[in-house]
Amino acid sequence: MVVATALFAQAPTSQTQERELAATLAKATAVRDNFVARIHANGFSCPIPVPTILVEDVPSFGQYDNKTNVIRTSDWTLLNPQERAFFFQLAGPGAKEAEVRAKFEQGAHGWIFIHELGHWWQACRNVSFNRDHYQMEYGADRISLAYWREVDPSVVDTMMPIFRSVLDHSPNPVPAGEDVEAYFNKHYQELGPSPAYPWFQSRMNVAAYEEKPAPTFAQALLNLSGN
Repeated sequence: MVVATALFAQAPTSQTQERELAATLAKATAVRDNFVARIHANGFSCPIPVPTILVEDVPSFGQYDNKTNVIRTSDWTLLNPQERAFFFQLAGPGAKEAEVRAKFEQGAHGWIFIHELGHWWQACRNVSFNRDHYQMEYGADRISLAYWREVDPSVVDTMMPIFRSVLDHSPNPVPAGEDVEAYFNKHYQELGPSPAYPWFQSRMNVAAYEEKPAPTFAQALLNLSGN
């Protein structure tokens, strides 16, 4: 049995927000436990505990810290106006708040959360790409993609058009003549909280989606870089 562990980053400002945070925590815990169960079903195990879940406003909407073994995930009620505006833009003109929030839930608590669990799995395997951050991120994206293809393909069907739209409508942040992966590795620390970061993640996810043959979840767990 997986034991649920969690932390709240700050005292809720109201009973309504307290319920919201509790609901987010419960959903994230269930997703984490399902992910771990699927790892076990594929014959794998991890020598480190399941990650603790921390609910707070995190700029990238999810983050795993291998030093503390904590996954940070956000909640709709914690987003600042700029973060909410990003999801309204993704949802398209005339979208109602309920539709926008659904995009956030599927993106942050579905796709990104599994991506961060992918980083936990990399820690389980004691994987180091010698500061090759691009391959670390790409490996986690492959895990998320393979997981949702097997667990709920509708999540893939929802997210891929979003990734393609980001690539189509966001400027390429890489200066002309520079290699994308080398630029990402060199500027990784400053890119994480920047508006350019979704462009890189979208590029990785589209590349992972176009990989042929598509790896199974078990294959993605074994081959953590895709090379």
